[in-house]
Amino acid sequence: MSLDHQCYYCEQIFESKEALYDHLEVHAETESEQIEKKKKTD
Repeated sequence: MSLDHQCYYCEQIFESKEALYDHLEVHAETESEQIEKKKKTD
């Protein structure tokens, strides 16, 4: 697996560019938005 799809925030590696982009949205959100999202998914 290449490191092309590695998150430069947390160094997690993804299988596809799309998966990486979806993941990067997590880092783009504020902490409160992440907490709200967790509440909705629980």
